[in-house]
Amino acid sequence: MNQFSIRQITLQLAIIALLLMTAACSHRNYLIVDYQVPAETQTLSGQRVRIQVKDMREDTKTLTPAAAAEFPHFEERYSLSWVKESNLRISVGQSDLTGLFQEAFQKRLTQMGAFVVPADESSAPLFQIIIQTMKIDLKDHTWTAKVAFEASLFMDNQLVAKETVNGSAERPKIIGRKGADDTLSDIFTDIINRLNIIKLFQQAKLI
Repeated sequence: MNQFSIRQITLQLAIIALLLMTAACSHRNYLIVDYQVPAETQTLSGQRVRIQVKDMREDTKTLTPAAAAEFPHFEERYSLSWVKESNLRISVGQSDLTGLFQEAFQKRLTQMGAFVVPADESSAPLFQIIIQTMKIDLKDHTWTAKVAFEASLFMDNQLVAKETVNGSAERPKIIGRKGADDTLSDIFTDIINRLNIIKLFQQAKLI
């Protein structure tokens, strides 16, 4: 077999692999979210808190028509994984959007030393997340993601602290890579970790 034939075979195998990767991506009914978990602290040690997440988006479709064309089987599902400082990746499982935020904030609160209790334990402060925006677009070969939410603390059904967080991220579309997943993971990690939870608890005079 001459060198030209070997190059041809190598090229054909690469094309087949690329087609298989593209097909696998297009047939997924979920997006992959890798959340970079902050280091553990004890800043909320001893605090008991319950979590509530509400999806209050006006447009409940995460993907724009252009982005949806790349994920025609997407069913508003998200596959979440923790990524720690050691780059260890731990799969959490699939959920809808409210479940995604619930899992991420529960992880962040426990990383800070708090004890997350069931939602019906009314004696504990309520940490509430209102999802306002979640949109992924594909334009000019660039993936973009925009996310916004409002975080509030309630004591005895009274609002005692509130903060709004929003942000965006973008990545170029690269054939054979899941750019939408990467872009969403970037912005999701950023806004979850950017929320000043300590400030909320201080405003509520809980610490």
